[in-house]
Amino acid sequence: MTASEKTCRRDDDAARFASQVCARLWPGAAAARSEPLRGDASTRRYLRAHLAEPRPAGAPATLILMVMQDAAVALSSEELGVFGKDGPKELAFVNVARFLSRHTDALPTLYGVSPDQSLLVLEDVGDKPLWDAVHEAGPAEGEELFGIALDLIADLQARAVDDGSGCYAFLQAFDERLFGWEFQHFLEYGVAPSDATLVAKSRAELAAVAARLASLPRVLAHRDYHAWNIHVQAPAEPPVAREAAQPTGARGARLRLIDFQDALLAPALYDVASLLTDRMTPDFVTPEREARLLQRFFARQRAGRLADLAETRAAYRLVALQRVLKVVGRFNYLAEVKGKPSYLAMLPAVCRTARRLLAESEGVEATRELFSIAARDGGETAA
Repeated sequence: MTASEKTCRRDDDAARFASQVCARLWPGAAAARSEPLRGDASTRRYLRAHLAEPRPAGAPATLILMVMQDAAVALSSEELGVFGKDGPKELAFVNVARFLSRHTDALPTLYGVSPDQSLLVLEDVGDKPLWDAVHEAGPAEGEELFGIALDLIADLQARAVDDGSGCYAFLQAFDERLFGWEFQHFLEYGVAPSDATLVAKSRAELAAVAARLASLPRVLAHRDYHAWNIHVQAPAEPPVAREAAQPTGARGARLRLIDFQDALLAPALYDVASLLTDRMTPDFVTPEREARLLQRFFARQRAGRLADLAETRAAYRLVALQRVLKVVGRFNYLAEVKGKPSYLAMLPAVCRTARRLLAESEGVEATRELFSIAARDGGETAA
């Protein structure tokens, strides 16, 4: 059987399972057709299933089907090995969704999981990522949308504390070892071979940064909290009046979170840095807008808070620098090792952000020099 035939068979299995879930939740409902959605760097495929008309009362028009290419793969990041070679007993997506859904209404509803955990049926939260919504809005409304996303994560950090229910996010953390692993990933894939002495100096600098980051207070973090993993919906009805209801604004926009299965403990500013410095985001989040948004987050923040705004800004720069250097290494790795060259097109923008943060940060002089002469930046001329 060819790979294409296997994919078709898996899609057929997913559609049948979706119909079973529909019939259970909304008697008389069934999935009529489905189409694939654009993929990403993960081991998952997504389909949108359309329900047959006429639909029973309360049944949605569409559902999302998540098809696991390998049900044994529970985490997308191979550097997290806390579950051993066989992985966890439960799919991380399911485990984390169950926990987070008790603390926010931003997650899509999980309607069904197949017995082998290879097929999931989810609420359809639409096709409009935050990035697209910001570009459709004016500058002020776009900034407000980013602000709402920061309010959402600040509130979630305060509520989502370990309750002993076995959420996998509390079993893994961005500690000094993991920060160091990602810096090594950057040095291995993000820069071209260079002077050994300069590389050694950079490695020592980055080890010191990893130790500083590991000393920051930790909260539960989405880990991939960027403008493509946050979808914008206009709510069909006013938000539920309960603690877990998310902040709204910008003409009633409701934000929905996806790709949260890699959640773990991290500095509170990690998700902030993910949102404000990812991919093409700095084309909108200028340094001035970044400063305003960071101040907004600090004012809203209740968990993992540092002493004052100045200390928060300094820590933010280091967190953002660590993350953007990781992304430079990761995108080159995905292109070189995983055969996904499309990631190279994103590198020039990411590298511009890396150069800015290197220029603004102290104690990384060798890394700044190494990046200026050896960054693998997808073809951009080093500045």
